[in-house]
Amino acid sequence: MKNRSRVILTSILTASLTLVGACGSGGSKKADSDQHLTISWWGNQERNERTKKINDLFIKQNKGVKIDGQFAEFADYYQKLSVGAAGKTMPDVMQIELAHFQQFKDNGLLLDMGKYVKDKTIDVSHVDKKVVDQGKIDGTQYALTAAINAPALVYNKTLTDSLGITVPNNMTIEQFEDISRQIHQKSGYKTNFRYYETSDELAYMLRAKGKVLFQKDKLGVNSATELEPYFKVYEDGIKEGWQLDPKVFTELKAMSVEQDPLVYGTDPSRMSWCTFRWSSQFVAYQPVAPNGAKLAMASWPSDNVAKSNYLKPSMLWVISKNSKNPDLAARWINFYTNNVDANKIQLTDRGLPISDKVLDAIKPDLTQPDKDSIDFVQKVVAPKSTTINPPAPSGVTEVDSKILPAIEENLCYGKITAKEAAKQFYEQANQSLSSSR
Repeated sequence: MKNRSRVILTSILTASLTLVGACGSGGSKKADSDQHLTISWWGNQERNERTKKINDLFIKQNKGVKIDGQFAEFADYYQKLSVGAAGKTMPDVMQIELAHFQQFKDNGLLLDMGKYVKDKTIDVSHVDKKVVDQGKIDGTQYALTAAINAPALVYNKTLTDSLGITVPNNMTIEQFEDISRQIHQKSGYKTNFRYYETSDELAYMLRAKGKVLFQKDKLGVNSATELEPYFKVYEDGIKEGWQLDPKVFTELKAMSVEQDPLVYGTDPSRMSWCTFRWSSQFVAYQPVAPNGAKLAMASWPSDNVAKSNYLKPSMLWVISKNSKNPDLAARWINFYTNNVDANKIQLTDRGLPISDKVLDAIKPDLTQPDKDSIDFVQKVVAPKSTTINPPAPSGVTEVDSKILPAIEENLCYGKITAKEAAKQFYEQANQSLSSSR
């Protein structure tokens, strides 16, 4: 299935963090000198090469510093961190996802970085306060956002223009369904309403009602009825024919841009006019658009987009609690955040730089899709958005990787109704969250 690799990965992560907790909070490898730093990240080879160049520049500007860069493919990354924690050899600086931020904090792995922000070792004077606060849990600064993006409905503008259909930025759920219906009737193209993905769109829709989907040990809704509108979109789409058949996803490579139904295939009945992604991914989608189509971005649908929308960390930088060189680690994070030359190497590989000053400085070096992404974040999302939800509790791993995908699958195969799907999600998610305390 489309998200099978995510299921396997999150299962490994859950087991890994349990191991970490059992073995203590971990620590970094004993430094060869006071100027030794270990830094870990995941990504493709391009990110690996860019980060190595940034490290080389830091070394050049800081005499005597040695950096051990620890790169891994995403599927192996957290497994390697867990091994390091068990052996008390965790990197000084780690790149982690927001989805796992709370877990790392709860397992006692993270250093309080607040003093480095306060004394400006990590300078955030050109960073939006909402972005700085993304790295806080219960008021303590455990992380700094590495780069930002935002929820983005990436869509085939060449197709919608040819059909005389305009996709607005502040689309309600009703408008989204109506547009999906029109596109299918006029062209045969269908819709992928974030099938077999995580719960981000469900959480997004609930934010419009002032609700946070995940509390520490339960859902932030009072009944299954509040969840039903999300599942109703699938039910409507399957019944009316505009939602992609779930069988399509069994033949696609999970988490592959090139095999996303927005860009993959030639039969409209097996393709989607849109995909629910993040603004930083737009750069990867445009070059593989079908037949040279122009892609564009709009906000995810919600009955109150201004309340639902938010700026999101594409990833976070954290420092190991037992780092032997926390001061040097903080200096490296500051360098990555504020050094213009370093960011001219990085560009938007991890997302948009969080420093407004740096972002302005690198704009001339960016491609048009990069600039489109910046415009979308700065002009569409940032002016009408609210603070992102707090980091999700550890039980969300089970909810996102197993519970929600299974329910969506049964719903799209017609085995259950939207009302039944909402009831099952309410009961199973609450049970998972309460048992993970």
